[in-house]
Amino acid sequence: MKYHLIPFLLGGICHAQPAVTDIGSRLELFVDRHLIERLDGAHLQLHHPQQAGVALRFDKPWEGAFAGYVTVLKDTDRYRMYYRGLPRAGADCTALESTCYAESPDGIAWTKPELGLFEVEGSSANNVILKGHEPASHNFSPFLDKNPKASPETRFKAMGGSAKGLVPFGSADGIRWRPLSKRPVLTDGVFDSQNVAFWSTTEECYVCYLRTWDSHRSVSRATSKDFLHWSKSTAMTYGNTPR
Repeated sequence: MKYHLIPFLLGGICHAQPAVTDIGSRLELFVDRHLIERLDGAHLQLHHPQQAGVALRFDKPWEGAFAGYVTVLKDTDRYRMYYRGLPRAGADCTALESTCYAESPDGIAWTKPELGLFEVEGSSANNVILKGHEPASHNFSPFLDKNPKASPETRFKAMGGSAKGLVPFGSADGIRWRPLSKRPVLTDGVFDSQNVAFWSTTEECYVCYLRTWDSHRSVSRATSKDFLHWSKSTAMTYGNTPR
């Protein structure tokens, strides 16, 4: 679809056909009236979520009440879940934190594999995939890289860190991870939350939405062509709305 302005005469007045929004081949979800010209015999309705019970309990000694920042990815025949393990309060960004892993064939029934990668609480029979890279486990947030030029060795990527910055990680299988830089590659922010990065197919670059502060809690955005060198973060705007 293209934008067209077609003038025509009606009663001596020149009118223009309303502009058509060009969405190209993008998929667009009709969540509001922005892309809907009219509704004939139909209406928009927000359906309410239904409680389906507990999918996964953080009941291991290295998980606990302060586990969080859950990320779920669909990878071929399975779903992969990543989350922070933190058994007690007041230990953010310390060696007590770890990154834990679970998987599922359907996104409903989950298992915690005993991977044997790290010793925690005197045993390596656990589901920990990252330990000893603090503070990366504080908010470790993986994604499946859709960049067609991505190396198979870093098919999975992630960001993790603290107020000092975010460190990039890579993995071939989503379980064994290694840092891609010795130093943080994003330092222009606060980062005390789940900072979400991914490959933007429309922009052909990596994008990271990260936590910042202005006069309030806020969100900023940075971009990168190689996941290692990032632009200065730009604050998001929200129109004429209260902060």
